[in-house]
Amino acid sequence: MLKVTNLIKSFKNGDIQTQVLKGINFEAKDGEFIAIMGRSGAGKSTLMYQMSLLDEPTSGSIYIDGEEVHNLSEREKMEFRLAKFGYVFQDYALLPELTAVENVALPLLMENISPNKADEMATEALIKVGLGKRLHNLPSQLSGGEQQRVSISRAIAHRPDILFADEPTANLDSESSTIVMNIFKDLHKHGQTIIMVTHEEEYGKMAERIVRLDDGRIV
Repeated sequence: MLKVTNLIKSFKNGDIQTQVLKGINFEAKDGEFIAIMGRSGAGKSTLMYQMSLLDEPTSGSIYIDGEEVHNLSEREKMEFRLAKFGYVFQDYALLPELTAVENVALPLLMENISPNKADEMATEALIKVGLGKRLHNLPSQLSGGEQQRVSISRAIAHRPDILFADEPTANLDSESSTIVMNIFKDLHKHGQTIIMVTHEEEYGKMAERIVRLDDGRIV
């Protein structure tokens, strides 16, 4: 499903260049639930941003379903992300002026899905995470855990090939974190490929496989 070879990512600050990822080689099979773990600054989120085409690696190759994707144009990458990937971030990234169902439907509309069909798919995704009664609430009317579940609904509504989650429980209490992780486990049980960055051991252990990073290398 996903393969990276000799992935290097460097950041430049003035004359100082810092190498964050130091030749990563990594594969994820279709249907796997993988937790990327490591201490703060190990390069976990940087790796996820390269694999999910949200950032550009300094060098190396990224393959999705055998297709080399890091050389695609920006427009092609955007279309690829919309069609193939789902994203869950620790800060939810919801639009405050849109209701739950409108937030979930928005990326579907960007894929040229009709408004009626987008609304239907968004509603179905929200029901799947237990928010069937909160469809028309604004983010400000939802708890942090509920907002994260809206974020998950938005990520899965179009049935992505890969779901990327960057510290999805970081801003949640233990009860909400457990709900979110149980949703991930259920999605995985039904065949969803998930790549999750986390620093929390108890949640990392709920994944099928743990990949540990230290100082920009897989250990």
